[in-house]
Amino acid sequence: MKILIVDDITDNRTTIELLLEEFDDMQTSQANSGQEAIDICKNEHFDIIFMDIMMPNIDGITATKVIKSFDSKVMILAISALDDEESKNKMLESGAEDYMTKPIEDELFYQRVKNYIQIVQARKIKLSNLDAVNEFTQEVYSRSLKFNITSMQSLSQFWDYYLNEASYSIENLEECIRMIYAYGQLSLKKEVNFSIVSEENEDNLFLTLSPLNIINELVIQRTLLKNYSNAIFILNNQNLSFRLPKGKIVEDSNLDKREITSYEQDILSKTHFDKMTAIQYVDNTAISLMDKIEELESIEDIIQSAAISFESEATQESLIKMTEGLDTYVDVIDQLMSFEHFAFGLNTLNEYLKILDLESVEEKDHRKFSTLFMHLIDDIAQWRNIIFILKDANDVHYLDSSLLSSCLQLQSIFDKKEVVQDDEDDFELF
Repeated sequence: MKILIVDDITDNRTTIELLLEEFDDMQTSQANSGQEAIDICKNEHFDIIFMDIMMPNIDGITATKVIKSFDSKVMILAISALDDEESKNKMLESGAEDYMTKPIEDELFYQRVKNYIQIVQARKIKLSNLDAVNEFTQEVYSRSLKFNITSMQSLSQFWDYYLNEASYSIENLEECIRMIYAYGQLSLKKEVNFSIVSEENEDNLFLTLSPLNIINELVIQRTLLKNYSNAIFILNNQNLSFRLPKGKIVEDSNLDKREITSYEQDILSKTHFDKMTAIQYVDNTAISLMDKIEELESIEDIIQSAAISFESEATQESLIKMTEGLDTYVDVIDQLMSFEHFAFGLNTLNEYLKILDLESVEEKDHRKFSTLFMHLIDDIAQWRNIIFILKDANDVHYLDSSLLSSCLQLQSIFDKKEVVQDDEDDFELF
């Protein structure tokens, strides 16, 4: 447990050091001013900070506000000789978790520190929520928010909450809420109630619609590609889940900052999301996975060979070889972090091919399919080469959207069923 003690009086810092000797595994550091505390915390994360309020130059209230602006997880416990409501409220409003007055009462100090140690330790345990409803992960907080959509009024409350009331720094949040609203309108038109469940972890917001059973799955995919091409989503068992990466606001915590121009303010207020270069991504990928990625080259050859055979004659044997190869490919991609969208696109096509009725396939169609399918495999092979071998991409997700579009295009070659046009006609996005 890493502890920082901030006080301009040496005796006060020593008193807290002595009190902390009652606890095991404590690593303590000291700062004799608010500015020194800020400087130390910029370079090192502390679990708990004991913060004096009355200090020259930068006081404890200001120091707490600045430190919390770039390290929200640190627990700050105010310790002050001031026993008045105004000081206490200002400190708590600045982000402190607790307020204790001097002289410190030993038993009260021990009990509160025990409580905060429990919280810090609990935070370090990997998130797991077996009751999570989103299709992406069970690694979400135990809290969730559920909207029961039974009328336009309840759908409007969902809209207002995310676009007017709740405070999130999320790219494409507006587009996602508009899409959910549009699907909700269509459901309510058909007198079908549903729910929207909101779940979170430190990095993502997950929004899940369930059940979404009145809209053709192909319509959902097409409308998302057309109106929300950056969507990260999984459609499974009448559940539609969106993953929205949370942004991190870039803040300038320098107290003596000069006046900045409006252009600089625009830059400072921009958010940063999980965009990652190929070099960064590969450096953070397990070596065992890199070995599996290298093995995909031989899988690409098998798939290409089967596709060539399928072009000549649409047999069950060549189709099985194609789907088995794609199964292996999807299995490896699934193990890579942040490629749910990529894996979803390939898996959507593969699951469709597994149930394809070859007797209904016309010769011109399987020839056309094979040509486009081989181009798709070429694109995937090039993606693997650029990302994992050449490491020459500014964004590892550059192929995600176009891959899904290509997979849907290939599926539509054989899909002779008429899409329920009413769904797309009734779909309203404003």
